[in-house]
Amino acid sequence: MAPTNSAKSGTTTTTTADYITLKTPHGNIRITLRPDLSPESVDYVRRLVASRSCDADSCRLYRAERPGILQGILKSGDADGDSGAAVQPPVPTNTVLGACPAEYRDAEQDCPPHDPNCGCHGPVMTKGHVGWAAGTAGGPDFFINTYEHPAAHWGNQHTVWGFVDNDDEGSLETIRKYWELPVRNNGGMHL
Repeated sequence: MAPTNSAKSGTTTTTTADYITLKTPHGNIRITLRPDLSPESVDYVRRLVASRSCDADSCRLYRAERPGILQGILKSGDADGDSGAAVQPPVPTNTVLGACPAEYRDAEQDCPPHDPNCGCHGPVMTKGHVGWAAGTAGGPDFFINTYEHPAAHWGNQHTVWGFVDNDDEGSLETIRKYWELPVRNNGGMHL
């Protein structure tokens, strides 16, 4: 496993074929990759980690809302010109959404006003699922769902590409530590 460049916030990532580890100032979060749900997303995450291009602005956690989500961003520091890191070549942000599982293909989508054509891009998220935020995006913003019950209110609008095992107490403890940090409310988001 090779770590990415250290970020100012202390967040780095490592990868194997089966999982990535987000190394944060508050502990590690291990995300098992799910290529069966979104092979393009998993390929993007693997290429990003292998590129060693994460920096303090491009790979970080930035939103924690108890009890349900921890949100962050994973992108190449040079992909959008926001980093001076020497990355050869920068990893373009993933744009491919996950496929709609067969059991949901006929389900009616309750699309939110900001995404009227949301569509089906994965299973209903359950506790531990990791997916791209916003139904129209294949990254780079992601979140970890930690709600106790399936997030039926989100439908299947999010591309799921990994999960945090509910038996991984170390990762869950790290997530809980983020909920304890001071927050500010910015338009309903806790940052």
